[in-house]
Amino acid sequence: MRPRAPKSFEYVSLGVPDIQASSNFFTEIVGLATVDDDPGRVTLRCSVEHHCVELESEPALDRHEVRAIGFSVESRSVLDDLEKRVGEAGCEVLPLRDQVKQLSSGGFATVDPDGLRIELVLEYQEWAEPPMLMLRPLNLVHPFLATPHFDTSLEFYTEVLGFLPSDYIGFQTAFLRCEDRYHHSLALRRADTFSVDHLAFIMQSLDHVMRGHARARYSGFNITSQIVNHSASGSIAFYMFEPQLAPPVELCDGHRVFSPEDHETHVPRRMSVDPRNIDVWRVAGDDWGLR
Repeated sequence: MRPRAPKSFEYVSLGVPDIQASSNFFTEIVGLATVDDDPGRVTLRCSVEHHCVELESEPALDRHEVRAIGFSVESRSVLDDLEKRVGEAGCEVLPLRDQVKQLSSGGFATVDPDGLRIELVLEYQEWAEPPMLMLRPLNLVHPFLATPHFDTSLEFYTEVLGFLPSDYIGFQTAFLRCEDRYHHSLALRRADTFSVDHLAFIMQSLDHVMRGHARARYSGFNITSQIVNHSASGSIAFYMFEPQLAPPVELCDGHRVFSPEDHETHVPRRMSVDPRNIDVWRVAGDDWGLR
């Protein structure tokens, strides 16, 4: 039996300078529903999980700050094994924040090689049904991390936490999956400085991606990348970014899910470092035999 990875990516916790503006972005542009709206703290959801985005008011900041990312685990035995593996690797084992303790049956936190707080929770609370919104994401599927500690981060997430590699682009990008079998529930990119490169939401259809694109465009939000077709996950997506409000956000459709058999046997591809291995629609001089 291989060591089990976390089950799925559940939430991100953000400190933001203008909590109302960030809340408006996630509700009006991304399509999330508000769960809690307390002084200094707002939580929002897209599906049955209690929340996928937590906002904390920090007026002294000049842009957003990622405080933590959270993953669920599938059983008490997996949680105990993860805690043991983290401790044996010499990583910190920390208690959960009080806000998270109230929403789970147990768990712990640690930090990755970049100092990002990782929270692992058991029985993360759910709603009986998704929000009654027509235009909303189905799921918060992954964070994409840019890291100057790429090799040690890759070792931490695969050897300690048990994430499975799905694909690589050269030796600079790794796509890693959880037990929910999405092509990637976490991605790493080699970089000079650390950042959350983006957060990805799966939409209900390509039409919903384009409606999100229209909302962003006509509301004047900064669309940083137009529609792309990802070679690794097969998803079609666009990206937007307002640094005061949140990390870059991807809205996508069609993210690959492995079969149970492929999840256990898949051999990751190592694709060459080429823009067309990020966006297969990228125009190049020799496409279709053209010069």
